[in-house]
Amino acid sequence: MEQKSQLSKQEAKELFLKFKETNDKAIRKQLIENYMYIPKLLTRKYAYKNSEYEDIYQVACLGLMYSVDRYDPAKGFEFDTFASPTIIGEIKKYYRDKQFIIRVPRRIQELNREINRARTTLEHQLMGPPTISDIAQFLEVTEEEIIEALEGNNVIYPKSLSMEFDNSNTDSKDTTLMDLVGIEDENMENISLVEDMKRRLETLNPVERIIIEERYYKGKTQKEVAQIIGKSQMTVSRLEKKVMEKLRNS
Repeated sequence: MEQKSQLSKQEAKELFLKFKETNDKAIRKQLIENYMYIPKLLTRKYAYKNSEYEDIYQVACLGLMYSVDRYDPAKGFEFDTFASPTIIGEIKKYYRDKQFIIRVPRRIQELNREINRARTTLEHQLMGPPTISDIAQFLEVTEEEIIEALEGNNVIYPKSLSMEFDNSNTDSKDTTLMDLVGIEDENMENISLVEDMKRRLETLNPVERIIIEERYYKGKTQKEVAQIIGKSQMTVSRLEKKVMEKLRNS
């Protein structure tokens, strides 16, 4: 089978401009096929087990579809620069939904330590808290790398129970995280139903989960879901019936 040649940057830009004007499905398909190397690369990076590869790849491909739909070539940045964070975000969301722990790479941990040292130095130099741009220039890295490291920091370091939430708009004193721990959940009686549904949803593949989430949690129509996953409305209808039957029997 003859492999299609990669589009040049100019050819891709022209296609994106045309797609933004016409919303032509054939152009959308061509653009997605042209950039399939991005989800393949990111899947190899983020699929920590061989058994996860297919699921992560499907999620990454959905992220690519979202990126193609949202990309605006007029803003001046390259598509792969725009798409990669979107795809990574979808993968991380998938891991959060599956309640897996996201493994923080060593380079992120090391960069976090450098950021903390840089922040201390810059606070003295600038006589105030530094911005992300300030830290990035000081460490000679990109702002995107700083943001990625700060996101990873939330995984490495748990929040303190003494952390306060600002109640300045009310007369009450600031609330700490400890104040919120142990509050009785009014829906506690429904916990068994929630856990049962959660268990059933875990039996679905990523595409099936997208359909259920968009249809029943976000209230979107089958036509809207079809546009999101790049399928026909008839296919979405068939898959939805299949998923509902699967959930009832699981």
